[in-house]
Parts: sequence; C-alpha cells; structure tokens
Amino acid sequence: MPNHVHFLVQVKEEQYLFKPSEMNQELLPVTVQRQLSHLLNAFTKAMNARYGRGDSLFQKRFRRKEVTSEAYFTRLVFYIHFNPQHHGLIPDFKEWPYSSYPSLLSKSKTNLERNEVLSWFGGAHHFKTFHQDLADFSSIHPLIEEDEV
Repeated sequence: MPNHVHFLVQVKEEQYLFKPSEMNQELLPVTVQRQLSHLLNAFTKAMNARYGRGDSLFQKRFRRKEVTSEAYFTRLVFYIHFNPQHHGLIPDFKEWPYSSYPSLLSKSKTNLERNEVLSWFGGAHHFKTFHQDLADFSSIHPLIEEDEV
C-alpha cells in the first residue's frame, strides 16, 4: 500500500537473548513488537539513505491486533490480500505485486508458512474459493475501521 503495510505474524514461544551491556549475561525476552520495530527502523533508514530523505517513512505508529479466533484469522488473511483492490489501487487483488496471495498458491520456495495457512482454509482450492466468495467487506468491517489510503 502507498502509505501503510499489513503483516500477519504468528507468535511462537518467547525466546531470549543476552543483554550485551551486562557482564552477567542477563537474559532479555525477544518480543514481536521489538523485532518489528527493528525491521521497520532498518527499512526506514534504508529508504531514507536510498532516496536522500531524512523524514519518517510511515504516517502512523505501528499498531497490532490479536487474532482471537479461526474466523477472525481467515477474514484477516482475506482482508490483507483484498486491501489494494478495496482502495482502488488495482482492479484484481490477485495481481498486486507485493501480496503473499500468489506465493501461498505457488509451488516456489518461500519463507511463508504456506501449508499452515492453506490448512486453515482446508487446502489451496478452498483458499481460492474463500477469496472469490468473500469480496463483500461487510463480514470484515471491524478490521477496516481505521484503514485509509
């Protein structure tokens, strides 16, 4: 999206790392928020260096929502994929070049948890069908209340 990005991240068991400034090697939890902050900061620095910028890259601060049910998960996956079409950036969401949709249906190597995601939908065929049948945003309205382009 031109002014925001959506990530769907599965949080696994908390990991720990050593705090380098402490001689006693105190363990610190590695949190998702902290790791995403590092990712977005590095991305911002790289874009600013590449384009000779010095400003903030994102309009709003990072937000997160907990996925609390299977229904919410499946609708969120659709919402993320359909978002560029919803905002009129492209006529067919399947053609958005920055989407995970084609990667999830591909046989190519990926770092995505392809099999796990597709299994939530009952396989690739049901994944495609779900995306075709849910082109109505009414069932995912709570997900888009603050989403603007």
